[in-house]
Amino acid sequence: MKKFLSNKQLLLILLIPLGITLTQLSKNFSSFTENFYSSFIYKIIATILSAFTGFLPFSLAELIVVFFVLLILLYILKTLFELYKCKNKRLKTIKNFILNILATSGLIYFSFQLLWGFNYQRLTLDKILDLNVRESSTTELVSLCKSLVNTSNIKRKNINQNKYGIMELPYNKKYLLKTAHLGYDKAALQFSKLNGNYGNPKAILLSTPMCYTGITGFYFPYTNEANINMSEPDSFLPFTITHEMAHQIGFAKEDEANYLAYVACINHPDVNYQYSGTLSALSYSLSALRKSNIQKYKDLILTCSTGVINDLNYNKAFWQKYSGPVDKIENKINDTYLKSQNQKSGTKSYGEMVDLLLANYRKK
Repeated sequence: MKKFLSNKQLLLILLIPLGITLTQLSKNFSSFTENFYSSFIYKIIATILSAFTGFLPFSLAELIVVFFVLLILLYILKTLFELYKCKNKRLKTIKNFILNILATSGLIYFSFQLLWGFNYQRLTLDKILDLNVRESSTTELVSLCKSLVNTSNIKRKNINQNKYGIMELPYNKKYLLKTAHLGYDKAALQFSKLNGNYGNPKAILLSTPMCYTGITGFYFPYTNEANINMSEPDSFLPFTITHEMAHQIGFAKEDEANYLAYVACINHPDVNYQYSGTLSALSYSLSALRKSNIQKYKDLILTCSTGVINDLNYNKAFWQKYSGPVDKIENKINDTYLKSQNQKSGTKSYGEMVDLLLANYRKK
């Protein structure tokens, strides 16, 4: 029995170097990864998983994550108790603890790569959508920002707001989850890679506590669920939903998911989605302009309507309210994770969406 467990542990631990090796191979053969895995194998996996989890009215992923965290904590406490109680078996207890952690890590890591992770190594979105991504001048960036400011101002006129002048959805937030697919349905008519039949995005029950981590949503590959923090301000919520759906469709990189979220939003029949996508694109673009030319940034801010400014300021104030040590720790973890998945700029890659926006702007 002991030998069987030892062999089982060894097999699971070996999944770590196997997963790393396959990841490196998929990185070197991105065209093969795109055609064989992302456009074929992953579509099958995602469709099958969605068939089991898509009909559930709650997030199975949330339950799994909470249960897993509790299980890990209990296992750590159990190990500490055994170390205290059986002092003559400390070495054996520590060895088993390390081997079990490594074995569990191997299973989680390999299954993550198989179920979704190889999508990080697919062809870049600019090649898939035929966008000419290159270094852009400040003049081009200013032109993009002006266009986004103009569109945001126009869309904002048709947006419902509360007594404080902040965007407020005219319907229940859950309606956003049910209709989110409409933007991708239309966009898929132009870009076939966006096709797919997946479950609706899921609302996180622990959304308010989740705000302290700074997380607006996450995709869970083990259940193929796009999970959304519903406490986020209304103005950016539709964009977040379509962002997580981009991961669900098979686009892993953050800047690419951001761009696809923008595409899905502006193709959506609901003006709330259209405005959210445009406002989010404007926010990223203005941030890039601020670093490039502070005076041009100040000039353009003055051309934003009062409603647009109110929404941008409220979103900033909202997240500052929840900023703290938990948020900083999560950001560090996320940064390390992104870099491990071949996104060398880490969390900074969220801003690289602007390069795709500029390429699209030039194309038009």
